[in-house]
Amino acid sequence: MDLKQEIRSFTPIDIEKLSQEKNVSENVVDSVKGYNKAIENLRTGSEDIAMIELKKVVSVNPDFYDAVNLLGLCYAYTNQIDKAQELFSRVADAEVDSVKAAEYLNYIGRGSASGKSVGSSKTVKSEAKPQKPAPKTKYAKPKQASNEEVQAEYILLRNLGLQLKKPSVAITINILSVICLVAAIAVFMVNYKNTNGDNGPDTVVNTELTAKYNKVVAENEKLKKDLNAANFQLKQVQLSSQLSQVSTLYGQYKYIEAADKLLAIPEKDLSADNKKKYDSIKANVLKNAANQLTIEGTSLYNKKKYKEAIQKLEKVFTLGTKWSFGDKALYTLGKSYVAANEPQKGAEAYNRLISDYPDSAYVKYARSRLQSLQ
Repeated sequence: MDLKQEIRSFTPIDIEKLSQEKNVSENVVDSVKGYNKAIENLRTGSEDIAMIELKKVVSVNPDFYDAVNLLGLCYAYTNQIDKAQELFSRVADAEVDSVKAAEYLNYIGRGSASGKSVGSSKTVKSEAKPQKPAPKTKYAKPKQASNEEVQAEYILLRNLGLQLKKPSVAITINILSVICLVAAIAVFMVNYKNTNGDNGPDTVVNTELTAKYNKVVAENEKLKKDLNAANFQLKQVQLSSQLSQVSTLYGQYKYIEAADKLLAIPEKDLSADNKKKYDSIKANVLKNAANQLTIEGTSLYNKKKYKEAIQKLEKVFTLGTKWSFGDKALYTLGKSYVAANEPQKGAEAYNRLISDYPDSAYVKYARSRLQSLQ
């Protein structure tokens, strides 16, 4: 592997495109800028400055694995093998970029084991002496696995280990083991009973087996309950995270997005604590979302985008009814339907306005427009 060429294969990240993505913090953008500066410095031969930049990036964002890999290559290039191995191992233990990191680890491991420098020092070519062909032996040596095969096996075993660490997976495996054991005992009891009958000393053996069987069944039931409890707890953690996302969107004045995410949460599945949190934010989220939809719908109507206005204004009343601004939403909705050549639906909106908001200032205008539709 040519380390210098490998380092040059890293390319800068498009900052402008990254900045346009949602939920990208300034911290991430700054880290990417530092990463890009490091790549520029490496291309101009300023490895020391590049390494300083990369150290800053990795210290702030340790999960920025491209930066970690690149810093590891810089360490390897400057023959700081221990530091390089530490960084590559960190990436190899993560979920992403582990193939490259494992490849780098394998490479610098071979170099350090042979006592050769893997960095920037030049290698001296030696004249190859003709060697006698090795005598044929009766048994061929087993083929050694390639680097790719070793890396693939490493990743497979690591991912399997990560799965086995999950509580739900471990509990499921235990339950399956118990079920297999119960089935084996049941088959043994049936066969034993058919062979020996129910009389004599064998009855004592059957009694003991029955007791063991019942004990295993009880343990199996307990494991099932534990699994259900673990799954419920996991579900609540996920729902709590979704509620936190709703609160974050609400704090960012993204009321419509917050309402959509809130209504996607299955209310019946919430625990008492999560239900309390859900109820505490629901009213404000839906009210502000409905108000924002009314404003956007009115704006679209004024721009003569009637179909889009209808979509916004209809959604106002999927979030709730009897809004304080509902009369305005219904009046604009009626006008939008009429302008979109759907007078019947427009009349329905006007009639609903008159019925639901009899004291509204918009009522007389709605009646006037109804008369013009007749």
